[in-house]
Amino acid sequence: MKLHKSLSLSIQIILIGSCLLGTAQARENACNILANPLHSQVNGVKDRGGMWARYEKSRHLTKHSARALKVDSKVIGLMFTLDYLCSTLNGIPYNDVAEYIVPQVKEMGEEGFINKHVDLGHSMKDVTDWVNYGRFSEKNLNRKLDMDQIKKTIENARSPVERYVVLFKKTQKPEDALAETNSLIADIKKLHATDPYLKQADFENGQVPHSSILSNTGDEM
Repeated sequence: MKLHKSLSLSIQIILIGSCLLGTAQARENACNILANPLHSQVNGVKDRGGMWARYEKSRHLTKHSARALKVDSKVIGLMFTLDYLCSTLNGIPYNDVAEYIVPQVKEMGEEGFINKHVDLGHSMKDVTDWVNYGRFSEKNLNRKLDMDQIKKTIENARSPVERYVVLFKKTQKPEDALAETNSLIADIKKLHATDPYLKQADFENGQVPHSSILSNTGDEM
């Protein structure tokens, strides 16, 4: 009887876990489905060389090719951020740096971790940044994003993407094309500064240490 109850409980736990995993996967898939049309539009421009190629073909605009590269970069960055949000709806998975830091800090404590890596020749600032990133990674491993807000963010991204496509396809005076390019760059920058989830994504991506802990610790791993 006890064995039967134990087996029944185990099956229930497995089923609940599978259900939660399925729900998480469904949320991510739904997010990607919403973002895919924007990806398709941007990829259609990228496959033809982006705005840079368009500017390079115009004798009036080629001297402004740097602005074209800038708008290409801004739009691609926007799409990267949408992908990031979709892939972290249910938490931020550990990357290689976090996978190295978190277990060691748990084993030897923050002070022990710091002392070890300072002794290995790393700067105190770098090591402190790594410890802080370990804390951040643990705190956000299971953080959740609201699907309704994700939908708003994707919808907010629709206008600049559509403007980018029109800018690429539409024949217009060079000065008008350059003005719209500059306007689009500014508007995407403003969107990143005002949309709550784009701001959050930029903040979270900015937490990854610039100085990688993995560069000089390969023999230890």
